[in-house]
Amino acid sequence: MISKAERRFTEYWLEQKSGPRWKYYLQFTIAWTVVSFLIIFFLAKAFTNAWEMGGPKIIFLFISVAAIIGFLSTHLTYIFNEKKYKKIIKRNEEKK
Repeated sequence: MISKAERRFTEYWLEQKSGPRWKYYLQFTIAWTVVSFLIIFFLAKAFTNAWEMGGPKIIFLFISVAAIIGFLSTHLTYIFNEKKYKKIIKRNEEKK
């Protein structure tokens, strides 16, 4: 028997991965990159003097690091959600 939360998760995950994988990766990589960049930018601005040391070129480093973090976050989320989905489906099939 699937719980209500698991049912919502399976519906959500089936909707998210219904299209091509590259669209999922593109959409969420961009989203996580923006979030990561904002966090890195404001933390660096608040707690370091990186702007004096690196000047305006430091922004490209921040964008690169944010893009890497964005891709890794998307990839790990996809992998973990897929494992969770398969585990729920397998457990449900075993109980039938």
